[in-house]
Amino acid sequence: MELPKLLVAWRNEEVNPKEDRLVRWLLLLEASEDEHITEILEEIAVQEDKDLKRAMDEWERVSQDESVRLAYEARRKAVLDEQSAMKKAKKDGEKIASERIALKMSEEGLEDDFISRLTGLSPQEVQKLRTQ
Repeated sequence: MELPKLLVAWRNEEVNPKEDRLVRWLLLLEASEDEHITEILEEIAVQEDKDLKRAMDEWERVSQDESVRLAYEARRKAVLDEQSAMKKAKKDGEKIASERIALKMSEEGLEDDFISRLTGLSPQEVQKLRTQ
């Protein structure tokens, strides 16, 4: 189950972490971001799930270690930077594709305003392509 879908299902009370061990462990991934989830999991950990309790205790211990926290933050930054680079590459690729299409349309004699509307490029970008 995908985590975003699980969170929606949990908020809609379609799944219950008290009844489903897998749901507990998946929600644990979000516990640091959601205090309500943390409270529910702590209650379950204390009352009935000793493995979950050990995991939460270890998580707490590790989160107090500055070197571990710094390594985590560095890894998180690297992942976010990679995601940002991928989004930029996709956007750049889409722009290049639009420019190629606009250039072909221009070669076919279509008007700049028409090309602009269809490709999403500005009229100035279309004109610049025409003169290159």
